[in-house]
Amino acid sequence: MNLENMVLVKPKAYEEMGKEATIEMIKASQRVLTTIKKGIIDRGEEQLKTMTGYNKQNLPDESPKPTPDISLDSISFDLKTTVQVVNPEYVPVFSKIEGFLEDVVDDWKEGVRKNGVRTYEIEVIKNGEKSYEKSPFIRWDYLMSRVLKKISRKTELDAVNEVETIKAPKDLDEMKLEKLVIPITKTKGFDITQPGSAKTWYLAKRFYDEVQQETVQPVKEEMEKRSGVTKEEMPDKTKEYWEQFEDWIYGVTSIPSPRRQQGKVLSLLFTIPQKTKPKGSTALPEVPDHNNYIKLLEEYRPVLPTSLQKWKTQGELNYEGKIGEMVVFYYELENDARVLEQFPYIPEYQLKRDGDKMFISVQALYNRLKALEKDYKTSRLLRKHTVEPLV
Repeated sequence: MNLENMVLVKPKAYEEMGKEATIEMIKASQRVLTTIKKGIIDRGEEQLKTMTGYNKQNLPDESPKPTPDISLDSISFDLKTTVQVVNPEYVPVFSKIEGFLEDVVDDWKEGVRKNGVRTYEIEVIKNGEKSYEKSPFIRWDYLMSRVLKKISRKTELDAVNEVETIKAPKDLDEMKLEKLVIPITKTKGFDITQPGSAKTWYLAKRFYDEVQQETVQPVKEEMEKRSGVTKEEMPDKTKEYWEQFEDWIYGVTSIPSPRRQQGKVLSLLFTIPQKTKPKGSTALPEVPDHNNYIKLLEEYRPVLPTSLQKWKTQGELNYEGKIGEMVVFYYELENDARVLEQFPYIPEYQLKRDGDKMFISVQALYNRLKALEKDYKTSRLLRKHTVEPLV
Protein backbone atom coordinates (compact mmCIF):
# COMPACT_ATOMS: atom_id res chain seq x y z
CA MET A 1 0.00 0.00 0.00
CA ASN A 2 1.19 3.54 -0.73
CA LEU A 3 -0.24 6.95 0.05
CA GLU A 4 -2.16 7.18 -3.24
CA ASN A 5 -3.48 3.68 -3.85
CA MET A 6 -4.72 0.67 -1.93
CA VAL A 7 -3.79 -2.69 -3.46
CA LEU A 8 -5.95 -5.75 -2.77
CA VAL A 9 -4.50 -9.16 -3.62
CA LYS A 10 -6.94 -11.84 -4.72
CA PRO A 11 -6.96 -14.83 -2.32
CA LYS A 12 -6.29 -18.27 -3.78
CA ALA A 13 -9.22 -20.11 -5.33
CA TYR A 14 -10.68 -23.03 -3.37
CA GLU A 15 -9.40 -26.50 -4.25
CA GLU A 16 -10.04 -28.68 -1.21
CA MET A 17 -11.07 -28.14 2.38
CA GLY A 18 -8.19 -27.68 4.78
CA LYS A 19 -5.99 -25.12 6.50
CA GLU A 20 -5.12 -23.25 3.31
CA ALA A 21 -8.75 -22.93 2.22
CA THR A 22 -9.66 -21.71 5.71
CA ILE A 23 -6.95 -19.05 5.75
CA GLU A 24 -7.77 -17.85 2.23
CA MET A 25 -11.44 -17.56 3.17
CA ILE A 26 -10.48 -15.42 6.19
CA LYS A 27 -8.36 -13.17 3.98
CA ALA A 28 -11.21 -12.80 1.54
CA SER A 29 -13.91 -12.10 4.13
CA GLN A 30 -12.01 -9.89 6.57
CA ARG A 31 -9.29 -8.15 4.60
CA VAL A 32 -10.52 -7.94 1.02
CA LEU A 33 -14.28 -7.94 0.57
CA THR A 34 -15.27 -5.77 3.52
CA THR A 35 -12.97 -3.05 2.18
CA ILE A 36 -14.91 -2.57 -1.05
CA LYS A 37 -18.44 -3.89 -0.44
CA LYS A 38 -20.24 -1.10 1.41
CA GLY A 39 -18.11 1.92 0.63
CA ILE A 40 -17.78 1.36 -3.11
CA ILE A 41 -19.96 -1.43 -4.57
CA ASP A 42 -23.17 -0.89 -2.58
CA ARG A 43 -22.84 2.89 -2.51
CA GLY A 44 -22.18 3.08 -6.24
CA GLU A 45 -25.12 0.82 -7.07
CA GLU A 46 -27.49 2.93 -4.99
CA GLN A 47 -26.22 6.05 -6.73
CA LEU A 48 -26.89 4.46 -10.11
CA LYS A 49 -30.43 3.51 -9.11
CA THR A 50 -31.28 7.06 -8.05
CA MET A 51 -30.50 8.24 -11.58
CA THR A 52 -33.93 7.03 -12.72
CA GLY A 53 -35.46 9.82 -10.67
CA TYR A 54 -38.19 7.52 -9.38
CA ASN A 55 -38.97 6.55 -5.80
CA LYS A 56 -41.91 5.91 -3.47
CA GLN A 57 -42.90 9.58 -3.56
CA ASN A 58 -42.41 9.89 -7.33
CA LEU A 59 -43.76 6.83 -9.13
CA PRO A 60 -43.45 6.51 -12.91
CA ASP A 61 -46.64 6.64 -14.99
CA GLU A 62 -45.99 3.14 -16.34
CA SER A 63 -44.34 -0.08 -15.20
CA PRO A 64 -41.84 -1.30 -16.19
CA LYS A 65 -40.25 2.02 -17.11
CA PRO A 66 -36.86 1.94 -18.86
CA THR A 67 -34.36 4.72 -18.31
CA PRO A 68 -32.27 5.81 -21.33
CA ASP A 69 -28.68 4.56 -21.40
CA ILE A 70 -26.44 6.13 -18.79
CA SER A 71 -22.79 6.25 -19.78
CA LEU A 72 -19.99 6.78 -17.26
CA ASP A 73 -16.31 6.19 -18.08
CA SER A 74 -17.41 4.54 -21.37
CA ILE A 75 -19.47 2.01 -19.37
CA SER A 76 -23.14 1.80 -20.37
CA PHE A 77 -25.78 1.17 -17.70
CA ASP A 78 -29.36 0.19 -18.59
CA LEU A 79 -31.78 0.90 -15.74
CA LYS A 80 -35.36 -0.24 -15.25
CA THR A 81 -38.00 0.89 -12.77
CA THR A 82 -40.80 -1.47 -11.75
CA VAL A 83 -43.69 -0.37 -9.58
CA GLN A 84 -44.35 -3.10 -7.02
CA VAL A 85 -46.79 -3.64 -4.17
CA VAL A 86 -44.99 -3.47 -0.83
CA ASN A 87 -46.90 -5.66 1.59
CA PRO A 88 -47.39 -4.44 5.16
CA GLU A 89 -45.92 -5.77 8.36
CA TYR A 90 -48.66 -8.33 8.83
CA VAL A 91 -48.42 -8.90 12.59
CA PRO A 92 -50.01 -5.56 13.62
CA VAL A 93 -52.55 -5.75 10.76
CA PHE A 94 -53.52 -9.27 11.81
CA SER A 95 -53.91 -8.11 15.42
CA LYS A 96 -56.26 -5.29 14.36
CA ILE A 97 -58.46 -7.66 12.35
CA GLU A 98 -58.47 -10.13 15.24
CA GLY A 99 -59.41 -7.31 17.61
CA PHE A 100 -62.16 -6.13 15.28
CA LEU A 101 -63.82 -9.58 15.32
CA GLU A 102 -63.48 -9.78 19.11
CA ASP A 103 -65.15 -6.37 19.46
CA VAL A 104 -68.02 -7.48 17.22
CA VAL A 105 -68.68 -10.49 19.47
CA ASP A 106 -68.29 -8.48 22.70
CA ASP A 107 -70.66 -5.73 21.49
CA TRP A 108 -73.21 -8.34 20.42
CA LYS A 109 -73.07 -10.01 23.84
CA GLU A 110 -73.61 -6.62 25.49
CA GLY A 111 -76.61 -5.89 23.29
CA VAL A 112 -74.95 -3.16 21.22
CA ARG A 113 -76.72 -3.09 17.86
CA LYS A 114 -74.76 -2.59 14.64
CA ASN A 115 -76.10 -2.33 11.11
CA GLY A 116 -73.55 -4.84 9.87
CA VAL A 117 -74.31 -7.52 12.47
CA ARG A 118 -77.34 -9.81 12.81
CA THR A 119 -78.39 -12.59 15.13
CA TYR A 120 -79.15 -16.05 13.77
CA GLU A 121 -79.86 -19.35 15.46
CA ILE A 122 -77.28 -22.03 14.75
CA GLU A 123 -77.28 -25.73 15.36
CA VAL A 124 -75.01 -26.84 18.20
CA ILE A 125 -74.16 -30.38 19.26
CA LYS A 126 -72.99 -30.82 22.86
CA ASN A 127 -72.45 -34.20 24.50
CA GLY A 128 -74.10 -35.82 21.50
CA GLU A 129 -77.28 -33.76 21.82
CA LYS A 130 -78.47 -31.28 19.22
CA SER A 131 -79.69 -27.84 20.27
CA TYR A 132 -79.97 -24.32 18.88
CA GLU A 133 -78.44 -21.14 20.19
CA LYS A 134 -78.20 -17.55 19.04
CA SER A 135 -74.96 -16.29 17.52
CA PRO A 136 -73.71 -13.08 15.82
CA PHE A 137 -73.32 -13.01 12.03
CA ILE A 138 -71.51 -10.24 10.17
CA ARG A 139 -72.61 -8.81 6.84
CA TRP A 140 -70.17 -9.85 4.14
CA ASP A 141 -69.55 -6.42 2.58
CA TYR A 142 -69.14 -4.81 6.01
CA LEU A 143 -66.54 -7.44 6.91
CA MET A 144 -64.64 -7.12 3.62
CA SER A 145 -64.60 -3.33 3.74
CA ARG A 146 -63.24 -3.23 7.27
CA VAL A 147 -60.61 -5.90 6.64
CA LEU A 148 -59.38 -4.50 3.31
CA LYS A 149 -59.26 -1.01 4.80
CA LYS A 150 -56.95 -2.21 7.56
CA ILE A 151 -54.70 -4.07 5.10
CA SER A 152 -54.57 -1.40 2.39
CA ARG A 153 -53.72 1.38 4.85
CA LYS A 154 -50.40 -0.35 5.46
CA THR A 155 -49.82 -1.44 1.85
CA GLU A 156 -47.85 0.82 -0.47
CA LEU A 157 -46.66 1.06 -4.04
CA ASP A 158 -42.93 1.57 -4.43
CA ALA A 159 -40.57 2.21 -7.32
CA VAL A 160 -37.98 -0.58 -7.49
CA ASN A 161 -34.98 0.58 -9.50
CA GLU A 162 -32.67 -2.05 -10.96
CA VAL A 163 -29.46 -2.03 -12.96
CA GLU A 164 -30.56 -4.38 -15.74
CA THR A 165 -27.45 -4.59 -17.91
CA ILE A 166 -23.91 -3.27 -17.79
CA LYS A 167 -21.81 -2.99 -20.94
CA ALA A 168 -18.13 -2.29 -20.37
CA PRO A 169 -15.30 -1.84 -22.87
CA LYS A 170 -13.55 -5.08 -23.84
CA ASP A 171 -10.33 -4.20 -22.02
CA LEU A 172 -12.19 -3.82 -18.69
CA ASP A 173 -14.22 -6.97 -19.28
CA GLU A 174 -11.20 -9.15 -19.99
CA MET A 175 -8.69 -7.60 -17.58
CA LYS A 176 -7.12 -10.18 -15.25
CA LEU A 177 -7.75 -9.21 -11.65
CA GLU A 178 -5.15 -10.95 -9.52
CA LYS A 179 -4.77 -7.58 -7.84
CA LEU A 180 -7.16 -4.66 -7.51
CA VAL A 181 -5.87 -1.11 -7.22
CA ILE A 182 -8.21 1.33 -5.49
CA PRO A 183 -7.28 5.03 -5.37
CA ILE A 184 -7.42 6.19 -1.76
CA THR A 185 -9.56 9.15 -2.83
CA LYS A 186 -12.27 6.70 -3.96
CA THR A 187 -12.64 5.07 -0.54
CA LYS A 188 -14.05 8.19 1.11
CA GLY A 189 -17.39 9.59 -0.02
CA PHE A 190 -17.47 7.50 -3.19
CA ASP A 191 -19.31 9.19 -6.06
CA ILE A 192 -19.82 7.06 -9.16
CA THR A 193 -20.44 10.11 -11.35
CA GLN A 194 -16.92 11.47 -10.82
CA PRO A 195 -14.35 10.78 -13.58
CA GLY A 196 -12.78 7.35 -13.12
CA SER A 197 -15.22 6.26 -10.41
CA ALA A 198 -17.45 4.11 -12.64
CA LYS A 199 -14.36 2.22 -13.85
CA THR A 200 -13.25 1.69 -10.24
CA TRP A 201 -16.76 0.49 -9.33
CA TYR A 202 -16.95 -1.93 -12.24
CA LEU A 203 -13.57 -3.53 -11.48
CA ALA A 204 -14.33 -3.67 -7.74
CA LYS A 205 -17.62 -5.45 -8.44
CA ARG A 206 -15.93 -7.92 -10.77
CA PHE A 207 -13.21 -8.55 -8.19
CA TYR A 208 -15.77 -9.02 -5.39
CA ASP A 209 -17.93 -11.42 -7.40
CA GLU A 210 -14.92 -13.51 -8.46
CA VAL A 211 -13.56 -13.81 -4.91
CA GLN A 212 -16.98 -14.77 -3.59
CA GLN A 213 -17.43 -17.41 -6.28
CA GLU A 214 -13.90 -18.82 -6.27
CA THR A 215 -12.86 -18.60 -2.60
CA VAL A 216 -15.61 -17.80 -0.10
CA GLN A 217 -18.75 -19.63 -1.21
CA PRO A 218 -17.09 -23.01 -1.96
CA VAL A 219 -15.67 -23.12 1.59
CA LYS A 220 -18.98 -22.16 3.20
CA GLU A 221 -20.95 -24.64 1.09
CA GLU A 222 -18.53 -27.47 1.90
CA MET A 223 -18.63 -26.77 5.64
CA GLU A 224 -22.42 -26.44 5.67
CA LYS A 225 -22.59 -29.79 3.90
CA ARG A 226 -20.28 -31.37 6.49
CA SER A 227 -22.45 -30.03 9.31
CA GLY A 228 -25.23 -32.35 8.17
CA VAL A 229 -27.91 -29.70 8.73
CA THR A 230 -30.20 -28.95 5.78
CA LYS A 231 -33.20 -26.72 5.12
CA GLU A 232 -35.17 -29.80 4.10
CA GLU A 233 -34.63 -31.39 7.53
CA MET A 234 -34.87 -28.30 9.69
CA PRO A 235 -33.52 -28.83 13.23
CA ASP A 236 -35.75 -27.91 16.14
CA LYS A 237 -32.90 -26.16 17.94
CA THR A 238 -29.53 -24.56 17.22
CA LYS A 239 -26.86 -27.00 16.02
CA GLU A 240 -23.11 -26.42 16.18
CA TYR A 241 -20.47 -28.15 14.08
CA TRP A 242 -16.72 -27.71 14.58
CA GLU A 243 -13.80 -29.09 12.62
CA GLN A 244 -10.05 -28.68 13.16
CA PHE A 245 -7.66 -27.90 10.32
CA GLU A 246 -4.17 -28.05 11.87
CA ASP A 247 -4.00 -24.98 14.13
CA TRP A 248 -7.38 -23.56 13.08
CA ILE A 249 -10.91 -24.38 14.24
CA TYR A 250 -13.76 -23.81 11.79
CA GLY A 251 -17.31 -23.67 13.16
CA VAL A 252 -20.73 -23.62 11.54
CA THR A 253 -23.70 -22.67 13.71
CA SER A 254 -27.08 -23.54 12.19
CA ILE A 255 -29.95 -21.56 13.71
CA PRO A 256 -33.60 -22.37 12.93
CA SER A 257 -35.69 -19.21 12.92
CA PRO A 258 -39.41 -20.12 13.07
CA ARG A 259 -42.05 -17.48 12.50
CA ARG A 260 -45.79 -17.36 12.08
CA GLN A 261 -47.20 -16.44 8.68
CA GLN A 262 -50.03 -14.02 9.43
CA GLY A 263 -49.83 -12.66 5.90
CA LYS A 264 -50.51 -16.11 4.49
CA VAL A 265 -53.53 -16.46 6.78
CA LEU A 266 -55.03 -13.19 5.54
CA SER A 267 -54.27 -14.19 1.96
CA LEU A 268 -56.12 -17.50 2.35
CA LEU A 269 -59.18 -15.75 3.74
CA PHE A 270 -59.41 -12.43 1.90
CA THR A 271 -57.44 -12.50 -1.38
CA ILE A 272 -59.14 -10.54 -4.17
CA PRO A 273 -58.25 -12.20 -7.50
CA GLN A 274 -56.96 -9.79 -10.14
CA LYS A 275 -56.35 -10.17 -13.83
CA THR A 276 -52.78 -10.77 -14.93
CA LYS A 277 -51.38 -7.84 -16.87
CA PRO A 278 -51.47 -8.54 -20.62
CA LYS A 279 -48.07 -9.03 -22.23
CA GLY A 280 -46.55 -5.65 -22.95
CA SER A 281 -48.87 -3.80 -20.57
CA THR A 282 -47.30 -0.99 -18.56
CA ALA A 283 -50.26 -0.42 -16.23
CA LEU A 284 -49.44 0.12 -12.56
CA PRO A 285 -50.60 -2.49 -10.01
CA GLU A 286 -53.79 -1.75 -8.08
CA VAL A 287 -54.02 -2.38 -4.34
CA PRO A 288 -57.43 -3.80 -3.30
CA ASP A 289 -59.12 -1.60 -0.71
CA HIS A 290 -62.57 -0.83 0.71
CA ASN A 291 -63.37 1.44 -2.23
CA ASN A 292 -62.35 -0.68 -5.22
CA TYR A 293 -62.69 -4.34 -4.24
CA ILE A 294 -66.17 -4.81 -5.78
CA LYS A 295 -64.93 -3.30 -9.05
CA LEU A 296 -61.94 -5.68 -9.04
CA LEU A 297 -64.18 -8.67 -8.34
CA GLU A 298 -66.47 -7.76 -11.23
CA GLU A 299 -63.52 -7.25 -13.56
CA TYR A 300 -62.34 -10.74 -12.71
CA ARG A 301 -65.72 -12.44 -13.09
CA PRO A 302 -65.40 -13.18 -16.86
CA VAL A 303 -62.15 -15.15 -16.40
CA LEU A 304 -63.09 -16.89 -13.15
CA PRO A 305 -64.44 -20.11 -14.76
CA THR A 306 -61.15 -20.56 -16.61
CA SER A 307 -59.12 -19.77 -13.50
CA LEU A 308 -60.95 -22.40 -11.46
CA GLN A 309 -59.57 -24.96 -13.90
CA LYS A 310 -56.08 -23.48 -14.25
CA TRP A 311 -55.18 -22.57 -10.66
CA LYS A 312 -52.73 -25.39 -10.09
CA THR A 313 -49.49 -26.17 -8.28
CA GLN A 314 -47.36 -28.99 -9.66
CA GLY A 315 -50.27 -30.15 -11.78
CA GLU A 316 -52.79 -30.28 -8.91
CA LEU A 317 -55.62 -27.81 -8.33
CA ASN A 318 -54.58 -25.27 -5.70
CA TYR A 319 -56.69 -22.20 -4.94
CA GLU A 320 -54.79 -21.09 -1.84
CA GLY A 321 -53.61 -17.50 -2.15
CA LYS A 322 -55.42 -17.07 -5.47
CA ILE A 323 -58.95 -16.49 -4.17
CA GLY A 324 -59.95 -15.92 -0.55
CA GLU A 325 -62.40 -18.16 1.28
CA MET A 326 -64.56 -15.10 1.95
CA VAL A 327 -64.51 -14.16 -1.75
CA VAL A 328 -65.97 -17.56 -2.68
CA PHE A 329 -69.34 -16.38 -1.34
CA TYR A 330 -69.42 -13.30 -3.60
CA TYR A 331 -69.22 -15.52 -6.67
CA GLU A 332 -71.79 -17.97 -5.19
CA LEU A 333 -69.29 -20.83 -5.30
CA GLU A 334 -69.92 -22.16 -1.80
CA ASN A 335 -71.44 -25.36 -3.21
CA ASP A 336 -68.95 -25.87 -6.05
CA ALA A 337 -67.32 -29.30 -5.62
CA ARG A 338 -63.86 -28.03 -6.59
CA VAL A 339 -64.07 -25.15 -4.13
CA LEU A 340 -65.25 -27.40 -1.32
CA GLU A 341 -62.38 -29.79 -1.99
CA GLN A 342 -59.91 -26.90 -1.80
CA PHE A 343 -61.63 -25.12 1.10
CA PRO A 344 -63.41 -27.80 3.18
CA TYR A 345 -64.01 -25.28 5.99
CA ILE A 346 -66.47 -23.26 3.85
CA PRO A 347 -69.65 -24.88 5.33
CA GLU A 348 -68.50 -23.93 8.86
CA TYR A 349 -69.08 -20.25 8.07
CA GLN A 350 -72.82 -21.08 7.91
CA LEU A 351 -73.55 -18.52 5.19
CA LYS A 352 -76.96 -16.85 5.44
CA ARG A 353 -78.37 -15.08 2.38
CA ASP A 354 -81.06 -12.41 2.60
CA GLY A 355 -81.73 -11.01 -0.85
CA ASP A 356 -78.47 -9.50 -2.05
CA LYS A 357 -77.01 -9.50 1.46
CA MET A 358 -74.79 -12.23 2.90
CA PHE A 359 -73.96 -12.93 6.54
CA ILE A 360 -71.08 -14.99 7.95
CA SER A 361 -70.73 -16.53 11.42
CA VAL A 362 -68.35 -14.28 13.33
CA GLN A 363 -67.30 -17.04 15.71
CA ALA A 364 -66.56 -19.44 12.86
CA LEU A 365 -64.40 -16.84 11.11
CA TYR A 366 -62.59 -16.00 14.35
CA ASN A 367 -61.93 -19.68 15.05
CA ARG A 368 -60.61 -20.13 11.52
CA LEU A 369 -58.34 -17.10 11.86
CA LYS A 370 -56.80 -18.39 15.10
CA ALA A 371 -56.41 -21.97 13.88
CA LEU A 372 -54.63 -20.87 10.70
CA GLU A 373 -52.33 -18.58 12.68
CA LYS A 374 -51.28 -21.57 14.76
CA ASP A 375 -50.83 -23.86 11.75
CA TYR A 376 -49.11 -21.52 9.31
CA LYS A 377 -45.47 -21.42 10.30
CA THR A 378 -42.23 -21.32 8.38
CA SER A 379 -38.60 -21.56 9.40
CA ARG A 380 -35.54 -19.93 7.95
CA LEU A 381 -32.18 -21.54 8.49
CA LEU A 382 -29.56 -19.01 9.52
CA ARG A 383 -25.87 -19.92 9.26
CA LYS A 384 -23.01 -18.40 11.21
CA HIS A 385 -19.44 -19.22 10.17
CA THR A 386 -16.57 -18.68 12.61
CA VAL A 387 -12.85 -19.38 12.32
CA GLU A 388 -10.55 -19.26 15.35
CA PRO A 389 -6.85 -20.02 15.79
CA LEU A 390 -5.85 -22.62 18.36
CA VAL A 391 -4.12 -20.97 21.28
